[in-house]
Amino acid sequence: MLFTKPTKAVGIDVGTHSVKAVQMSRSHGGLRVDNVGYAIIDRAQYNTDPVVAQAAALREAMRSLPTAQSLVVGALPGQTVVIRYPRLPEMSDAQMSDAIEKEASQNIPYERSEVFLDWTPLESVHEAGKNLTKVLLVAARYEVIESRVQIASEAEMSYGVLGVDSLALADAAEGCDFLRVGESVALINLGASNTSIHFVKDGKSNFIRDVNWGAKELIQAVAKARRTELPEAERMLLEFAHHRAVVAAEPPPLPPDLPAASGAPAPAAPSSNLLDPFDDELGALDSLGPVAPPPKPVVSQPAQQTDKPMEEILAPPLVRLVSEIRRSFDYYEQQLYEHPVERLIVSGGVAHLGLLRDTLHDELGIAVELADPTHSALTLGPDHAVSRMVDHPAQFMVAVGLATRGMADL
Repeated sequence: MLFTKPTKAVGIDVGTHSVKAVQMSRSHGGLRVDNVGYAIIDRAQYNTDPVVAQAAALREAMRSLPTAQSLVVGALPGQTVVIRYPRLPEMSDAQMSDAIEKEASQNIPYERSEVFLDWTPLESVHEAGKNLTKVLLVAARYEVIESRVQIASEAEMSYGVLGVDSLALADAAEGCDFLRVGESVALINLGASNTSIHFVKDGKSNFIRDVNWGAKELIQAVAKARRTELPEAERMLLEFAHHRAVVAAEPPPLPPDLPAASGAPAPAAPSSNLLDPFDDELGALDSLGPVAPPPKPVVSQPAQQTDKPMEEILAPPLVRLVSEIRRSFDYYEQQLYEHPVERLIVSGGVAHLGLLRDTLHDELGIAVELADPTHSALTLGPDHAVSRMVDHPAQFMVAVGLATRGMADL
């Protein structure tokens, strides 16, 4: 049997709501998106057997993406891995490996035998009169890796490389040429149940935080206010986003009787420990209200609650998102003494919601952009092959980053 080197890469983003896949190749010295795949995960099946549900969606998403001659790149969820940025004295690679092992044994909250370690040097820095190497260190538990491999195996596939979804955001931004020299950017990916905030400075990964906030909070708020089931609430949210994008010339203001994000509870003071800066995470989340699905509404509620404008319904969960992002910004800029963030680039399933981007812009006071890999340095394949990404570009940012990472390895 003849084995030939792959000429393409496929990035696969398996979430809790859907599966996104992007196939890339090289074209005229740049990167080309040849095909994309997409499939929604069956919610009822996911609640019963998440592996089977995600594998079924993975098979469906890959139906139009032949993997022959392709390097397949999957991702671990950012909230399941530990990412650190130690600064170590300049040394040889062999010495660096030993130093990383020591660093991990002291600062990774798992037994060394439980985790797979990977690391890469980022840049040389000069601090306190010393020349140091800033290193990106990733530790993933073997059981998390095995769970991702199991999903692929159930779908009769295998991964050639496994990355991390939050790190893939930086690869996507670089591949799309979204980054600028000397600039600090926050790449924010809004998932169904988790949000990744990746700070990139001068094109290099600088700090990552995952927060327990996702699109489900918006959907739950709609379901409670409209007294409907979650699938119908999701449909209402998407309809509102589309209608507002078409007819709204200016974003409607928040109702005057609701507190603005600036009036939200003050973010908890971040810990001074760089390696574990958010030890008080659970307490901070509790102070902002429960994350669990809301209780079923009582029938005796006032009828007018169902008639609230959508902007008013969505304001409380958006206030919570802004509070979490502001907390991350405060830590990054004040505790790490980093340059203030100049731009936000948002991606994910609800990133297209104009009200969300308007709220972030108004409350944080910085430019907010929608991640759109279809208007970037990437070239696109035939319309029929990439139509899903053209219609919903922000959903595919992680998959684009994974495919970009795969192309770099070829």
